[in-house]
Amino acid sequence: MTLFGRISEVSKRWWAWLAGAFVLLLIILLFPFQSTTVSRWHLRIVDETGAMVPGISVTEHWQHYLLESAGHEEARRADETGEVDFPARTIRASIISRAIDWLTNIAREGAKARVDPYASLVVWGSQVHETAVATYTPGTPPQSEVVVHRR
Repeated sequence: MTLFGRISEVSKRWWAWLAGAFVLLLIILLFPFQSTTVSRWHLRIVDETGAMVPGISVTEHWQHYLLESAGHEEARRADETGEVDFPARTIRASIISRAIDWLTNIAREGAKARVDPYASLVVWGSQVHETAVATYTPGTPPQSEVVVHRR
């Protein structure tokens, strides 16, 4: 085999390896990874005496500011034990779309742009109880109890 043949063979292997690495990189960049906006939120509603508050309305609001331009909400009623349960809220997005969304947020809103997840609960709809709010802090378990005060 000539020197030119060996160089050509090495060059083909190098290009094949490079093409494989490029395809792998594309897959990683385009794969829609899942992110949790807020984990499952199981909540008990009680009044200031510790008594359960059944049937009160609870609305969960959530949005991942980096990946979504609008928020979501779902309303439920507490059961007879004053408990309400919301499932985990997740979203899927690729690394490429996250980078584009981040750049778009920064360009639109500047330094005040938010890129974090947000979630809150509003406990409302009772004629004898005041409205109450619970806010989720990412990286910590959601609040498990909300106290509503009598009017």
